[in-house]
Amino acid sequence: MVKNEEPKSIVQFAMEWGVYMGLYFVVKFVFEVCSMDSFFCNAVSLLMLLCIPVVVYYAMRKYDVMSGTKAYFAQLWMMGIMLFFFTSLISSLAQYIYYVYINPEYIKIQFQSAVELMEALNLMAKDPSLLDAMKEGLEKGNVPTPMSVVVERMWVNLFFGSLLSAAIAWLVKLRAKSNHTKQ
Repeated sequence: MVKNEEPKSIVQFAMEWGVYMGLYFVVKFVFEVCSMDSFFCNAVSLLMLLCIPVVVYYAMRKYDVMSGTKAYFAQLWMMGIMLFFFTSLISSLAQYIYYVYINPEYIKIQFQSAVELMEALNLMAKDPSLLDAMKEGLEKGNVPTPMSVVVERMWVNLFFGSLLSAAIAWLVKLRAKSNHTKQ
């Protein structure tokens, strides 16, 4: 007996794939955190970052095929935006746990490293006021809170995920159109 299952809605599909991609982002974050001490982890984190468009393309292509290649560009783009939204929810939870419970000094250390790098590269030679303000903030303990860093990363993921989704949705529809004309 064959089951007649209805295709998943865009939201259901994005939620399901958001879990998978969220776990992918968590693993990428672990390698990102470990990359401070290991070149291998840095290389893996970079490779995982570069593979994100491939993962998004695969998810969009799968949704397009599931819908019988009848999904419009706007539907695929919206699916991509929701995919990055659900991905960000999962990865943000892991990041928050890390920043608050596992390594509470991580954000401060990153901030200090940025100041040291700017000093070493002499980036603020013409106008050192920003560097001085950052140093003063560090001395006073004015470092971004874990929640503010997590929310900022969520917005960055969502913004760039939206841009990436638009480009990939266009590629998926372009490929679907070329495959349709060949048949």
